[in-house]
Amino acid sequence: MFAWDGRCEVRPVALREKTNGLGSGVVAERAVMVRALRALPAAHREILDETLFRRRSVNEAAAALGVPVETVKVRVYHALRALRIALDTPRP
Repeated sequence: MFAWDGRCEVRPVALREKTNGLGSGVVAERAVMVRALRALPAAHREILDETLFRRRSVNEAAAALGVPVETVKVRVYHALRALRIALDTPRP
């Protein structure tokens, strides 16, 4: 999972074990994360891609997306919230 670190950056934190029968270890965690990310709207995936996976600061992400810094902060907040919900939702 990911958390806001208060310095206009996002940092990874430990993903809880939510394998739902996928086995154990890194492969299962990756599968859970991929499934949760795919469940997010495209706008949420875009902002997480810019800030988490490309490791851009909020200022860099704002410049890349052509939006104000405050907009990036709000989008990251909502995207992380949606990701937490997606990770906590059991898969049938």
